[in-house]
This record gives sequence, structure tokens and C-alpha cells, in this order.
Amino acid sequence: MFLFFWCVCCTRVSGQDKKETPAQLAADSLDREKFHFLINANREQSYITVTDGLGNLEPLLMEAKLSPSYFFSRKKSTWAILVNPQVQIRMQDRESWPISTPTYKAHLTFFHSVDFWNRSRFLKRLFYENALWSVTLGHHSNGKAGSFYIGDTTNTIDFENGNFATNYFMVHFSTYKVKKVWKNRVAYRLLRASTEIHPPSWSVQEIRDIYGNYRFFGAVAFGGPWRETRKTWLNNWLQHSSFELQLGWIAGRMKGTSPVEARDRLIVDIHYQYYPPWFDEIAFFIRYYRGQDYYNVYFINNIYVLSFGLTSNILNLQQAAQFIGNKR
Repeated sequence: MFLFFWCVCCTRVSGQDKKETPAQLAADSLDREKFHFLINANREQSYITVTDGLGNLEPLLMEAKLSPSYFFSRKKSTWAILVNPQVQIRMQDRESWPISTPTYKAHLTFFHSVDFWNRSRFLKRLFYENALWSVTLGHHSNGKAGSFYIGDTTNTIDFENGNFATNYFMVHFSTYKVKKVWKNRVAYRLLRASTEIHPPSWSVQEIRDIYGNYRFFGAVAFGGPWRETRKTWLNNWLQHSSFELQLGWIAGRMKGTSPVEARDRLIVDIHYQYYPPWFDEIAFFIRYYRGQDYYNVYFINNIYVLSFGLTSNILNLQQAAQFIGNKR
């Protein structure tokens, strides 16, 4: 699969027109800058929460995720390959502060712009002026090899040593608009649709009929002031803020759950992030999540939680204004 992605990339590079005019080169450069900006908007960020927040999680001192990203791309191409290993932990708020069995993820994602989108007035008016697609191969596990259940005659899950592992692939499509507003402000709008598939043979036997092997997501996100108005407190606040609302639906077998049971299948994920001007690499966030637990073998639980804490600042809207200098 990786070799396939690489061949596609090389073919795309070799087919570029080398006789572009200066105006075309400038337009292409701007599109590439916007493309890389939106890849950052699609990346999963590192974060750390303060306690377990408000909800039905067990008492926690913190939840934290380390999510570094490694890019492979070329400056003159609108494609990118992203490698993203992740480690997530929950530190319990009790004696000696034990850590629940960590959750491990790894993603290999290929991004590419949708070139014909810019030539279609209908699509640009119906959605936004740019678009990209991506394909991800993913792995999610807890690094354990013990029996999924405790004993042979019980359906009690072993949360400490039970084996949880699933591999999957995802297909994403995003349409977006990024523009510079005023001298040092940038704004963006984003619509995203995703499909996540866990082939049964790619998961451990015990979870194939209870995890939900098909997931569908839709998201809307925006950040920065959209209108060119004078410098007001509202525009200053918007310049350092981003919002995202994601709705998801889990399909497939889930321990006898009805196919239309929203209580068990619906996912609601809302993010607000504030990028303070006095921090270059840190942002504050508030998140509301409701749905199947995303923490490895704990998926058997439905959770709702309002959490808050610190996250990595990989989408600095003010810094982005420095390289997106053209108004589209």
C-alpha cells in the first residue's frame, strides 16, 4: 500500500507542467500553502486534560495523548504522506495514581488535493473553493495478550490484561476555504466526511461482533474572523479561536444493539480551542464527547464528558496569515 501511494505521488510530480507563467506559479504556490494548512487542521493533536472533567468517567487525575506527526511531501506538489504514532493514557485519581492500560494507535495517511474542484464553479459555490481527499491505514490496540474475558464461564471483560486490537482503513473527503483577512488575520471554513471500516478479520475474535465495524462521520469546522471589519474584541477573539462539531454513527454488530439505537451508536464530539498570542506552541481547549468510549477495551462503555486542558498548537491562525498573503 505504501509503495502504491509512492508511485501515485511520483506520477503526479512527473506530470506537472513546467511552463507555467509567473501568475500561475503564484496561484499554485498559494494553493499548496492552503493545502498544507488544512492538513494541519485534520491532524490529531497531543493534549492533556485537568482531572476527568464533568461526566461519567472514572475519577482521573488526567487523560493525556502524545500524537507526534511526520510528513513526507514536496514543495511543488499538493500531496503529502503523514505518519502519526499515538500513545494515550488515563491516570486514575486514587492511591499511587495508577495508569490504566495505555491505548496505542498508529496512522499512515496519504493526502491529495482534488485538482478538478478549482475548475468547477458549481462545486465551489455549493461547498467551498478547495477540496482534498485522504486514505488512512490505522491500528488501535492496548498492547496486551491476555484473555479478553475473565475466566471461561463469564462475560466480564478483563480491562487490565484483556487483548484488544483492531486494524482499519479510513477514507476522508474535505472541502475548505482559507483566506487572509486584514493584515494579520486568517480565517478558514471546513466540511469533512469520513468512512472508517474495520474488516472483521483485522480484529481480534472477541470484539468482531460487539465493537461496530463501520463508522461514518461528518464534521464542520471554522476558525478566525470571516469578514474584513475593524479590529474589535470579537474579531480578536475569533482570530485566536477554532471550533469543530463532529457527528458519527456506528454501524455493524454491537452485542445485539438495534441498528437504529442512537443511545449506543451516535457519537457527538465538539471541540473549542483558544490559541493565545503569548503562546506559540500551546493552546487551551474545551471538549464535549458523548458516545462509545475511545479508550481501547473500554469501548464497551458509553461515556459523556466535558473536559478541558492544554493541547499542542499546530494550527496557529496568526502565523498562517504570514504565508497566506493573497485574498481569494
